[in-house]
Amino acid sequence: MKKILISATVISVVAVAVATAHTGATGVVRERMDGMMAMRDAVRALTPMMQGQAEYDSQAVVAAAAIIESHAGETMTTLFEEGTGGPPSAATPAVWEDWEAFAAIAMRLETVAEALGQAAVNAPGSAMPEGSMQADAGAMMGGASSMMGDSVEPDAEMMAQMPVDRVFALAAQTCSSCHTSYRVEQED
Repeated sequence: MKKILISATVISVVAVAVATAHTGATGVVRERMDGMMAMRDAVRALTPMMQGQAEYDSQAVVAAAAIIESHAGETMTTLFEEGTGGPPSAATPAVWEDWEAFAAIAMRLETVAEALGQAAVNAPGSAMPEGSMQADAGAMMGGASSMMGDSVEPDAEMMAQMPVDRVFALAAQTCSSCHTSYRVEQED
């Protein structure tokens, strides 16, 4: 009986927290807030594993990557219809003012999430396979340039060769870069 009461209390607290976070949000704004919260929860679930603070679970990584991938890319961009900024939305006007860059980050997140799911077989901190792509996180995000001056833009298959914690770091960096440019600062 005590376990049931505790479970009911936890469910009630979570329901109130979700309702409070979405106060006034309807339609696509609500949908995108729900998607962002699902991705946030997926990242939070993996963080202890990626930091070596919890046992590694490749199935949990695959599941979390699927959640992130399902809310990224075109799924994400279709929820940012023109005129849906302003409270309760946390989206800044820069989303629509710099649409191509915003959409590119959304598409990049989808690719990185796909790679994260594929990289789940590579334990955190593992060595990259012989002959695989050797690049750091900065290069993966387009921060490094080739000799011709073009930025490096690896696909999911290339990133999937990396240790899973490095791919996870790329996903987190992608989220962070979007939030820095396109999200009103707020407490989670």
